Amino acid sequence: MLTPQELEARYAYDTAQLADHYEGVFTPEEVADAVKVARVHLEKQATVTDFLPLLVSRMAKEGLLARAQAEGWIAKALPEILFVSEHNSARSHMAAALTRHIAAGKVNVRCAGRHPRGGLERDVVTVLAERGIALKYPYPMPFTSSLLGAADVVVTLGVPEFCDFAGKRWINWDIPAVEGEGLEVVREVADDLERRIRVLLSEEVSIAA
Repeated sequence: MLTPQELEARYAYDTAQLADHYEGVFTPEEVADAVKVARVHLEKQATVTDFLPLLVSRMAKEGLLARAQAEGWIAKALPEILFVSEHNSARSHMAAALTRHIAAGKVNVRCAGRHPRGGLERDVVTVLAERGIALKYPYPMPFTSSLLGAADVVVTLGVPEFCDFAGKRWINWDIPAVEGEGLEVVREVADDLERRIRVLLSEEVSIAA
């Protein structure tokens, strides 16, 4: 486990790297603020610290990129799909992972939760692995206006009341929660998601999957 001093050193290094990466787009202070927000969000849910710097850096980088795309400061090379669920601990991660796998690089995919919480459902990891999909260090991403602004299509999963997305292509899929439901239920939900995703990619985003 990393010591507090080692953690701070890693955070300082990663913040400097992000500031270099986004030079000319964000100020060092804005980058530091993004890292601080990611730290607050992830540290309260972490049980071990070894992977915290990696996850914090990834969340901060993703948040900054989404903001830059939403504001038009960085162009999007691909259509953007955003999956939103309640906790971002099962359904939305599974939908995002399946979409990346099926689309094979033809779209960019993000996922987030209205009230995100740490830890990905173990059965979701198992079912994705059965399909040849590995998730490396997933983390709960909070839904933000930047993620919304960067998205071309917003798909909500089991949160139909959460649909005030003016100017966005919005779809709600009535996908049941899978937490604690067992492998068979997760497999059934994955099959349902895959069918819906193939339709979405071919009809909604005009991409043949």
